[in-house]
Amino acid sequence: MLASVTVSLGRASPEGAPIANEPPGFVRRSWPWLVGSAILAVIIARVPFAAFSDAIAHGPHHWLALISVVVTIVVLGTESAATWVGLVATGVRRSFVDVLAVRGATYMLFLVNYALAQGGFGYYLHKTGTSARRAVGVTLFLVGTNVAALLLLTSAGWAVEGIPVPEWLWWALAIGNAGFVFYLAVIALTPNVLARVAWLAPLFDAGVRGHALAIAARIPHVVFIVLSQWLAMRVWGIDVPAAAALTIVPAILIAAALPITPAGFGTTQAATVYFFSQYAAGATADERAADVLAFSIVYFVYGLLAVILVGLPCVPRARRAGVTNEAS
Repeated sequence: MLASVTVSLGRASPEGAPIANEPPGFVRRSWPWLVGSAILAVIIARVPFAAFSDAIAHGPHHWLALISVVVTIVVLGTESAATWVGLVATGVRRSFVDVLAVRGATYMLFLVNYALAQGGFGYYLHKTGTSARRAVGVTLFLVGTNVAALLLLTSAGWAVEGIPVPEWLWWALAIGNAGFVFYLAVIALTPNVLARVAWLAPLFDAGVRGHALAIAARIPHVVFIVLSQWLAMRVWGIDVPAAAALTIVPAILIAAALPITPAGFGTTQAATVYFFSQYAAGATADERAADVLAFSIVYFVYGLLAVILVGLPCVPRARRAGVTNEAS
């Protein structure tokens, strides 16, 4: 299923032949892992290896593995519900069971990157009757409302709790919120020159009300992800205040969504160490960083295994829903 969707989303000539200058398939699939590994190698080189190894050896693996499976199941349910509401907001109707199955099946595309997983869902929309350009627009709407929910949650947490954040993050929040307000103003005005563009039409079809509905449906999903990350860190022994998690974890989720590494591999660990090392146990800053790095790697691995465990049973229903290419 992973290969079939990847192939379907790949670049090809109109006749179906690969583009001449396209890199070999192995290179395209491996370079994100190489980038993530390079980022991780730089971080590991800067922490005491003995402290890092000890943290991995003595961490509460059974609890973290259990949390990963439970979190993946709940995240799939909440995201599927939010996705279904988002589809309704853009005038696209699909069975909730199909949306749940397709979301679960495309979760495995996170092993490549976030963008490909979203593209897999757009492919499903196209295969089940939505025009290609409109499917792109609907997918952008779903991704955009997810990012908006993360942005609003981060801003609200920072404003209410007053947790100190780096200056660059403050500016990122300010610019992000200003950009979002400007975007909503454009949606409200609905200029014809933009509304007539096929892949932008779903954004204007949803309108401000549809955006608000879709973002509201995303909030439980985002809040649960933040709380689950906070719980996992506390179980590991990283004493992160809930207010700090509410403010900072959404920024880490955005870093994980960057389409440069698979499933945020490397970028997630770097962001987690940067933001949360101060809350870990350890006599020195380097030892605290080693503990957080160990947690982040272990939780990442268990998260991938949980995604496969939950995603594989969704594939048969997703295939029947039309997301996979039967000939592949």
